[in-house]
Amino acid sequence: MNNILDRILPILKKNQEIEQRSDLWNWCKDHHDQVEINEANLENMANTNLVWGFFGGTVSGDNYDTIVKLAQAVGVIGIQNPENPEGTSRHWPKENQQGKSADELLDLIQTKLPFKIDLPMFVGGRTSLQTKYGIITDRHCHYLYIMKRIVELFPDRNTRIVEIGAGLGLLGYFLDKAGYNDYTTFDLSHANACQAYFLSRNLPKRGMILSGERMNPAFIDFNNAFKILHSTDFIPGLRYDLMINIDGLTEMIPDEAGKYFNSDCAPLLLSINHEINDYRVCEIDPQEKVRKRIYRYPFWLRGGYVEELFELKT
Repeated sequence: MNNILDRILPILKKNQEIEQRSDLWNWCKDHHDQVEINEANLENMANTNLVWGFFGGTVSGDNYDTIVKLAQAVGVIGIQNPENPEGTSRHWPKENQQGKSADELLDLIQTKLPFKIDLPMFVGGRTSLQTKYGIITDRHCHYLYIMKRIVELFPDRNTRIVEIGAGLGLLGYFLDKAGYNDYTTFDLSHANACQAYFLSRNLPKRGMILSGERMNPAFIDFNNAFKILHSTDFIPGLRYDLMINIDGLTEMIPDEAGKYFNSDCAPLLLSINHEINDYRVCEIDPQEKVRKRIYRYPFWLRGGYVEELFELKT
């Protein structure tokens, strides 16, 4: 792993000095800085403060509950009816999760997904909920749902996808396993470092370009490599087919959020965000001068979050 560390560390130091962070992400950085970025800590990062703020520490019960929500979202089990008491036969539909194991639920979910469930072997030390598919967390479930939405919107595996804020890098992993090749993320430097390590461990044969390693790395010439780029590398222009942001836009400095939302770099933007900060995603462009909202729904898998799809106006 020394090679990836040799690439990560100088980029991290350079980009930390030039990035803009909100108060929330300065607070997260205070936690990140409690742990040195070295190979031992990266191997165990899911159990440390290295991933504070973008790969939270949920317990196994919560992970099972999120599998249930994913099963409900894809329709293999029904949702309960709160109008009838929980102890009655009419509270739960005929097909429900009672008595079903995580493996049984994932088997049912697999029948509704247009790609194979293939969970990453390296999870950074976490040993939460073990299934026959591998270790699964709530975040894995979130991205399985997002992958379903991606395939529904863009079944062509040549689709160009950009993610603004990628967490641990799970979307990149699932895209690779589903056969998508052109993936780019823009994020803060610390998250970039963890993403690069996570993806290099799980996808050792996947080419990756890190911030500063190429001139204009978002060019089509590099469409077969994953691009793990810094927020200051962002290049506007219609380069991508789909932009995605999960749990991030409303946590940025407003100008930074507007930089992405109001850019013309992708005709569609899929957003899944909470709405408790100073502004909501739909308030970045309230008059819909740049992007028109196509739909707005509660996010199936995480209470308090909203799924919205925005289309660039021409």
